[in-house]
Amino acid sequence: MTAAANPFDSLANAILAAGGVADPSELHGFACGVLSAGARPDKKRWQQELADLMQLEAVPADLNRDFLQLAQDSLAHLRNGEFDFQLLLPSDEDIAARTQTLGHWCQGFLLGFGIGNYQGELEATSREALEDIGSIAQVDADAVEATDDMEKQLLQVQEYVRVAVMNIFTETAGPQPDAGSAPTVH
Repeated sequence: MTAAANPFDSLANAILAAGGVADPSELHGFACGVLSAGARPDKKRWQQELADLMQLEAVPADLNRDFLQLAQDSLAHLRNGEFDFQLLLPSDEDIAARTQTLGHWCQGFLLGFGIGNYQGELEATSREALEDIGSIAQVDADAVEATDDMEKQLLQVQEYVRVAVMNIFTETAGPQPDAGSAPTVH
């Protein structure tokens, strides 16, 4: 299986250059949360929400373009029904760092889901998944030891979050392929 290049490092560099405070995992989680709530913000709204999240006055055009592309790609993967949606996480060997970024991803997702303002009644499985994502967001990476068992547990938690997000998206936003509602990159 060949995978597309992980944009984590290039997005991290762009965030750092802009002076932003969020990491790429948190931004991806945020975008997925907004999308999973069924919201389809326009380009201007995405830019304002991104600036707020990163605590910036304005988002540089290249970073905004990259974020919009990430959001658009995420929406396509969540909609396609082929289960190829992946969390944007670093390929870091340090298990504590990977654990921390998974927590950031979950924090971003919850924030985005809240901003997306889903108005429906969630099924019990989605409510439970959101609660679990909330617990994962509070992870203490300092308590993580680099062992084979911990590595396996982290991979299981990542897979749980990935599948939970796909299920929440399917329930709340649906897989309808309405290309007109996807964010447009200009």
